[in-house]
Amino acid sequence: MELNPHDLDLKVKNIYSPTYPIIANQITKKFGINKGICIDIGTGPAPLSIALAKITSLKIYAMDISEEMCQIAEQNITTECLKNRIFPINGDVLNMPFENGFANLVISRGSMFFWKDLSSGFKEIFRVLKPDGGGYIGGGFGSGELKEKIKNKFKEINEDSSENFYKSPPKISINTLKLAVDNAGIKDYSLINNDSGLWVIIHKKRD
Repeated sequence: MELNPHDLDLKVKNIYSPTYPIIANQITKKFGINKGICIDIGTGPAPLSIALAKITSLKIYAMDISEEMCQIAEQNITTECLKNRIFPINGDVLNMPFENGFANLVISRGSMFFWKDLSSGFKEIFRVLKPDGGGYIGGGFGSGELKEKIKNKFKEINEDSSENFYKSPPKISINTLKLAVDNAGIKDYSLINNDSGLWVIIHKKRD
């Protein structure tokens, strides 16, 4: 499924916007990592990076495989006066432009459903994590209540248009996801599959 960068930016701002502060708070609550370096994979127009920057002191690399999306992200970051905190970077999860042990935190909402190789993506995430670092990777709306509100909003839009504006991402089964993480050689992880969404929580222990 191709994502039009400008269409996605509009949907994020007009429909999905309540999602990102909730997920950002869930990430900080899970790990307690409020400073250091964060990588946001498949950042899109950078809404999660922006939400996380507002509640932490993290230096965030907002990475996306689309150069056009990175340009839109940069515009949004500038609008939020966060250019000294969030840095858009063009890159692929399968070959990230970061050295080993680079980041304290790696996050992603919505991108893993589009990775060409799930296991290789998780292997790269583990590579760039520092010891004692954490990963919060997956997709969802943060809560079941918010998911219903957003779906209803899309339903209202669809009733006024001939186009179906709500296009759900490709599905990943729990077994497929677990196998991908296991094959990446990651031992310390857990899966969340509830009203908040489907998430992989990774802990990289110090040797």
